[in-house]
Amino acid sequence: MYRRTRRAMITSLLVSSVAVGGAVALAPTAGAAVPAASCTATRSPDGTSVTISGEGFTAPRTLNDGESTVPLNVDASGNFLLKRFQKNVSYTVLAVNEDQNFIFVNCKEVGGTGTGAATPNPQDPNSQPKNQPGDRNQGRQDGSQAGRTAAKKSCDTPPQQDKSQQHSEAYWQSWTQAANRAFNRTCHGR
Repeated sequence: MYRRTRRAMITSLLVSSVAVGGAVALAPTAGAAVPAASCTATRSPDGTSVTISGEGFTAPRTLNDGESTVPLNVDASGNFLLKRFQKNVSYTVLAVNEDQNFIFVNCKEVGGTGTGAATPNPQDPNSQPKNQPGDRNQGRQDGSQAGRTAAKKSCDTPPQQDKSQQHSEAYWQSWTQAANRAFNRTCHGR
């Protein structure tokens, strides 16, 4: 390609990208974001009931538990509270009309175990939570922080895992690698 042709092509690309960028910068911004709707299902400590609460919904809504669908009483502020006497904690809030925001929202399970069993032993590998997609990244972040903190206290004592916390095997593997790496870098410059 000749020098003039190349210069003309580069100049035209720059001018067009500036023009498009300016148009994007001057474009009107979207209106206020719609607040997110959320739902939680909290099992009672004895496991005989589940309290379902939600916020940010528009009426009319229904609640599905996998076996039945019942109407929800959503108040003017978009909240609801309901108590069910069954063991299921997998609930979904459904929109009745197709034009409503948040067509379906899965309720997040929080609270007690409901089985009456003792708390799991963190040393028992069968009682550890299953690996989740973000476990490795979280383990790396927490391990790096723990390694730096241990190094600031003393370079003679390496970081130790706090196994009283319930985490998956992937989390602990990443935590150990990141903690040792951060400790060595801080103490030994490696």
